[in-house]
Amino acid sequence: MPMIRQNADSSLGIEGKDGGEGGFIPATLPYIATTVDCTIFTAGRPYVVKAIRGRVDVAGTGGACTATIRKVASGTAITSGTALHTDSFNLVGTVNTQQALTLSTAASDLLLAAGDSICYDLTGTATSAVGTISVTLNPA
Repeated sequence: MPMIRQNADSSLGIEGKDGGEGGFIPATLPYIATTVDCTIFTAGRPYVVKAIRGRVDVAGTGGACTATIRKVASGTAITSGTALHTDSFNLVGTVNTQQALTLSTAASDLLLAAGDSICYDLTGTATSAVGTISVTLNPA
């Protein structure tokens, strides 16, 4: 059951049953080898990014291949968006293993305004890669 909580700015917010880390809205991208830079989610209201996790089901075989999850304002190219994390998701990582990305330490980077998008920015060639990346959001 969602709960009411007090935010850092003294306003009230809603969070998931597991507290501030429980999540409220999951935005998920199931990717395959042919998935290119794309939008995962576009905010209709302000949100805070709480976690980014992914799982490799089939590792890519074409050499190094990573993804960066970015916050991108309307009218901005995906590659010019702000990275939401400090490391990157490894599409050739260990199969069947969760990767929990380290979120940016700048609170402003993790706050999405209405109209901002969360996007998948691929570097390298995914070859045979298959998996899922999820971004957990709380209403701001």
